[in-house]
Amino acid sequence: MSDGGTGEKTEEPSPQKLKQARDKGQVAKSQDAIQALSFIIVFSIVATTMGSTGNRLREFLQGSLTTAVRRGDETSTLFTMIDEGIWMVLMCSLPAMGGAFVAGFAANAMQVGFMITTEPLTPDIKKLNPVDGFKNLFSKKKLVESLKQLLKFILVSYIAYTSVLESLREVILAVRIDLWTGVALGGQIIVSIAKKIGLMFIIVAAADFFWQRHVFKKDMMMSKYDTKQEYKQSEGDPQQKAERKALAEELILHGSQQNVANADAVVVNPAHVAVAIKYDKDKGGAPRIVAKGMRKNAETIKEIARQAGVPILRNIPLAQALHKLDIEEEIPEELYEAVAEVLNFVFELKQQDQRHADARRKKRSGPPGGPGTLPPAPGTPRPR
Repeated sequence: MSDGGTGEKTEEPSPQKLKQARDKGQVAKSQDAIQALSFIIVFSIVATTMGSTGNRLREFLQGSLTTAVRRGDETSTLFTMIDEGIWMVLMCSLPAMGGAFVAGFAANAMQVGFMITTEPLTPDIKKLNPVDGFKNLFSKKKLVESLKQLLKFILVSYIAYTSVLESLREVILAVRIDLWTGVALGGQIIVSIAKKIGLMFIIVAAADFFWQRHVFKKDMMMSKYDTKQEYKQSEGDPQQKAERKALAEELILHGSQQNVANADAVVVNPAHVAVAIKYDKDKGGAPRIVAKGMRKNAETIKEIARQAGVPILRNIPLAQALHKLDIEEEIPEELYEAVAEVLNFVFELKQQDQRHADARRKKRSGPPGGPGTLPPAPGTPRPR
């Protein structure tokens, strides 16, 4: 597929897109992992408290039967039994409900971290669109979820059937034992089934966890067009950004004309970039950038340098590296050698110019009669 329009999604999701999706509640999360952890914790709590819960149920049943055969106000007795029953059911189920809440919170936190968002609860008229709803019914995600739920139902049914089949002899002989022994036998069968179902949930949850991460990453993929649009929104249009940068350089340059004139050298690239550098021996430290510019501003810097007699040297890699630095920033160590070569060459040129100037000045200020001769003594007749 060509990259026209939005293009094919071939780019990795950017941190900004992932953050926006997270703010909307769109994260890679497996509901099966939450269900598996909740099932294991709740089952562990129920198995641990089964003995005490059974004793409470037996005491309540015995008390209820004893109270029922007593004579007295039947209405008050009925309400008393109902209150005791509600309280007992609440006390027996509270540990399991608390465990389910803790398991759900922990499973979510382990997958996506701590996250609070109200975006999924915000009313959206688009969600009421029947056409989109009908399409979602036959989407790939819905198909996978349906097949997964069917697979879980088949596995749970198979586990329950084989477990009961294995304990069928004990179930048939349970008619000869007392009630509480039969209840204990039923509890053992339920525990055996629950362990196998818990193991099955763990396997399904692990597979679903990696599947959800794969689907989420695929959904978050971006096209080259999306990447450019996001860059424009976050950083601004590249063309406008370049114009703003050129304007900023022009403003800086207007205040740096004197710095260019006093610079030791100007390094160019050769027409696009110009950077003026200066080394103050008295202050010490490293050479620093005193002015820089691109294109039009680079031409302005070179013109000022020509008028001030500042040497202009062409060094493309060095000019590009120096232009990345800020005004008044010292040269970094990795550029010391390259800048030292430039400055040494410039200082040698200045020394040569100075020697030539001294020689010309000495020649112009020599005694009459030519260089190397003494002037005639006073009173000496001039030759005819």
